[in-house]
Amino acid sequence: MPDVWRLGEPTERARVAIVGCGGAGCNSRRHVVAPPNAERIAVNDAPHPSMAGVPRRILVRPDVLQGFAVMDERIVEKMETHEEKDLAAAFLNRDLVLALGGLGGELGGWGLSLVGRVARILGDTTLALATVPFTAEGRIRREAAEAQLALLRRKADGVVTFANDELLRLAPDLPFVKSFAVLGSAMARLASDLSACVARDDVVPLRRLLARSRDWRFGMGSGTEKHRCFLAVDEAYRSPWFTGRREDVRQAVVLIQRPADLPVEEELLHEVRIRSPLADVSWAVLPAPASADRVLVEILAGL
Repeated sequence: MPDVWRLGEPTERARVAIVGCGGAGCNSRRHVVAPPNAERIAVNDAPHPSMAGVPRRILVRPDVLQGFAVMDERIVEKMETHEEKDLAAAFLNRDLVLALGGLGGELGGWGLSLVGRVARILGDTTLALATVPFTAEGRIRREAAEAQLALLRRKADGVVTFANDELLRLAPDLPFVKSFAVLGSAMARLASDLSACVARDDVVPLRRLLARSRDWRFGMGSGTEKHRCFLAVDEAYRSPWFTGRREDVRQAVVLIQRPADLPVEEELLHEVRIRSPLADVSWAVLPAPASADRVLVEILAGL
């Protein structure tokens, strides 16, 4: 039988680092509402307006970043570079590292892998949230993204990819700038909400869960009135970034936001089970209640 377990039952929250890598990652991190147990960190090659208000800023050299990122932490465990040491200092006394960035450029994709390398040496659990370039951005950028994604999957415990092309298929008239904004908001919400509900005792089981799937997808939805649970889960599975067959999902993290006096967890998890009957499920109710009778659900699915 598939396993079901609840996140966040112990009272002590995990100590989380939310890291924005490169321009896309820093812009997404700017939308993150960090709970008290999380620290926001910006990694870029130069100061940028998106880094404003973030006390922990790390500057890296893009010309050597790839060389640092590809080093095998099982062979080269000692951190020698300034970039590695700065990241290690930022991750000190952290349990979970959430890294946000875009694939295909000179900094974000390699920066995500360097974050994964340093976090793994320190023993932290890592989850990367990475955007995939538009097809219109060209073959060279997409080939670079593929190489960066292959490395990132070796460095992080789990990698969630967000494909912009899928969003444009649903809203073909959406300008590129607005597409980036929608995507950044989705990534920021996932980072904020996951930080708020993971306890320190959850970190190791979460790492094992993430490591079981090579491909992770994200969806979110909401529903009201009589069929709110069905509608919320159905919308989450139909999200533009939720590619792949729902019945192929083998692991799922389900985050629930509901009114304080409306216990719908059993019904929501039943709706997830109908669509993904073979999935091991971890779930949590977010501390901030939803308004009125609205139910919101976020699903992180491993294929």
